[in-house]
Amino acid sequence: MEVDQIRQRFMFAKRTCGVLIFTTVLLLAPSVVSRTETTASEMQQGIEYAKLRLYPKAAGTFKSILSRNPTDINALFQLANVYKLQDELELAIETFNKIFSIAESKNISTNERIYGFTHLMLSEIYCKQSKLDIAEQHAMEAVQICSTDADTYYRLGYIYTHQAKFDAALAAFKRTLTLKPDFAEVYEWLGLIALMQHEPKQAIAYYKIAIQKKPYIQSAYYNLAKAYRLIGDVESATEQLKLFQQMKTYYDKTYAIEGTLAEDPLNAALRMKLAEIHIAHKHISAAITTYQAVIRLNPEFIAGYDKLGRLYMDLNMPQRAIPFFHNVLELNPDAVEAHVRLGWLYTAQKTFDKAETHLKKAIEKMPKLTLAYHGLAEIYIKQGHIEKAINTYQHITQLEPDDKDAWAALHKLERLKRGE
Repeated sequence: MEVDQIRQRFMFAKRTCGVLIFTTVLLLAPSVVSRTETTASEMQQGIEYAKLRLYPKAAGTFKSILSRNPTDINALFQLANVYKLQDELELAIETFNKIFSIAESKNISTNERIYGFTHLMLSEIYCKQSKLDIAEQHAMEAVQICSTDADTYYRLGYIYTHQAKFDAALAAFKRTLTLKPDFAEVYEWLGLIALMQHEPKQAIAYYKIAIQKKPYIQSAYYNLAKAYRLIGDVESATEQLKLFQQMKTYYDKTYAIEGTLAEDPLNAALRMKLAEIHIAHKHISAAITTYQAVIRLNPEFIAGYDKLGRLYMDLNMPQRAIPFFHNVLELNPDAVEAHVRLGWLYTAQKTFDKAETHLKKAIEKMPKLTLAYHGLAEIYIKQGHIEKAINTYQHITQLEPDDKDAWAALHKLERLKRGE
């Protein structure tokens, strides 16, 4: 029964784990050994293709590098990863193993981190093939080489859980959290182990943490419902099953869209729809990645820059939002709303001269835009220019006699001016 439960949980986690390792792999590229400028540019282009899931182009780029230098460890690593992402697992294994062969040569310098992550990637592949003994060997090698990387311990804990070696799994997961406390997937596995060990209350605590850290992972809701059922809380179990169904629908939708995008990668409208679905389900990192993909594939698609800027504004990250609204204005100098948003963002940063410039440009294009005048008045107040602020609010009331906020602010400033 326990093995069946583990297998069921494995099917839920399959997709999430792939994304996790893929992200890790892409982060390896900046630490590679030195190379010519041309090769470095090709390498970056290949990585960009992989990020955009343009796998044939990515593979072609890495093969081009290898045609000139067959022992380029980094190109081999990235090519093997592309094969893995395409589920061409035997080709991936063969390519990863070439890295070990090259590493045995004393005449070639090998990046230790890539060597360790090669073991990690092979461990993941052998997990997919249910060859857990081989997967364990590679995971242990990865831990030895990359002892400060949480992903290596996570993979080991993942394997031990599937082998029902719960004490070893718990130790590995504990080490993972020491290195990366916000590792949501670890709390899911800890919850599953608690269920296996007939500790539903402990499982509930773990699943709640997992959901708090990543509210879009469907399996956590399903297993949390199971834990509630085990303690007789039918109402809470029913609520979690409803949430599970919502998340399942979300995953089904995104999976379908991603399948279409694989055939039509330049479809900007579909990517925008995908990003909105991610946002609706609080999967913010996926939304950001999707908007970034829109921009890379369609550099003149204004809505992509605008939406990404708005998202960073919602996340209260003005420094990241600002460049995207400038991109909007470069493509469309008449984009009034971009000026207004830059006015707000620069005001928040107390860069009042830039804020005033953008708000005045918005007013030039739309002289009756009271929103921009409100922004100007706020800037003047923050700078202590009370007379300017009063004049601005007076102008607002002329444009919009029913603007209660403007009247209230005006009366307050006039009393302040009189010393009341």
